[in-house]
Amino acid sequence: MAALKEGIAEKIKRIKLLILDADGVMTDGSIIYTDEGAEIKAFNVRDGHGIKLLMRAGIGAAIITARDSLVMAHRARNLGITDLYQGRLDKTAALDEILKAKTFNPLQAAYIGDDIIDLPVLRRVGFSIAVADAVCEVRERVDYVTSASGGRGAIREVVELILKTQGRWDEVMKMYLE
Repeated sequence: MAALKEGIAEKIKRIKLLILDADGVMTDGSIIYTDEGAEIKAFNVRDGHGIKLLMRAGIGAAIITARDSLVMAHRARNLGITDLYQGRLDKTAALDEILKAKTFNPLQAAYIGDDIIDLPVLRRVGFSIAVADAVCEVRERVDYVTSASGGRGAIREVVELILKTQGRWDEVMKMYLE
């Protein structure tokens, strides 16, 4: 694990919930339409497994996205994520709803974003993350920038960082080594 900026490990140790942006974080940001108008998105399988590992370790996962997409609803259901907030241009209102429902404070939440619409949420959470290919205005204002791009392993990188920093990684690995 790479060395973290001072104070970041303490922020990570408080995390009980990882909130994800969709397009540009869970995907590479591409949206493909068929001739019939159906939307197609590609998701990284290791990111998905990372989300499952996180939830098995007792840390929640949620999605906040400005767009409304049946594809995203299918992916969230496939991953077991019940906290899916779509069509939410005001992402801070969605953040407030999630925190209230979970009875968490903002310091217990982490958020991964990639564009300026994510900045208000990134500024409020306890651990803010940008994917490697996020716009510079976001990368300059977060606690951590992934080495992987959105839809290309960034989520898995963050999950491993959280679980290792919280001392939960060895427990997760036992499932695969015994």
